[in-house]
Amino acid sequence: MVDKDFAEINALQKVFPESAILLCWYHVLQAVNRWLSKSESGVHGLSNTQKRNEIISFFCKLKACTSVSEEDFKATSAEFCQTFKQYPLVCQYFQKHWEGIGHMWCDYGRRFSHAHV
Repeated sequence: MVDKDFAEINALQKVFPESAILLCWYHVLQAVNRWLSKSESGVHGLSNTQKRNEIISFFCKLKACTSVSEEDFKATSAEFCQTFKQYPLVCQYFQKHWEGIGHMWCDYGRRFSHAHV
């Protein structure tokens, strides 16, 4: 289990090619929170506190996708982008940085659950 450091992830994949590499949920939330607080997110500032909380809550919903396949995650990802379509930068951020590696941070990609967040 690592944070989202691709140099570290690539090294681990090279040394342990048969191992599943997981992202630490704490570090996922930390990265998302930091980005949402930046002006480039379009939801920064005090007036958008509730919207940021809604986005984080939806990330928790995404994390909880537990089916053996990716189907729940894919459907919930589409729902995320539909729910926050008025915030295209948020959708783009999710699609660019998190959607493609859902198997590393969502429950469906884990063989066991170590936390119920």
